[in-house]
Amino acid sequence: MNQLYLHCYKYRGGIKSEFDKAWAIANEVMAKTGNFGGVESGVRHVKGYGTGWGGYAILEVTDPAAFARYQQFIMLNYAHVVDITFEPIYDMETVSA
Repeated sequence: MNQLYLHCYKYRGGIKSEFDKAWAIANEVMAKTGNFGGVESGVRHVKGYGTGWGGYAILEVTDPAAFARYQQFIMLNYAHVVDITFEPIYDMETVSA
């Protein structure tokens, strides 16, 4: 069964060149794999929302091991410039039925 996650990132104060490097990695990885975490399958980027303070990405996860690799890649490549959280999204209608 698939699980949706909300991936939230908030910019930290930092040097612009560090942000630029992180976004360059993110853009290359997204173009190659369709997600920011560099996994070939098991995690699908559904939608992204950018804001002035950071942003959100909605992820569909079909493979927990792939999601673990995704999270590791995110932490290794982006955590030095943003604060990162992952929250599961629940279908409340299905859960309460």
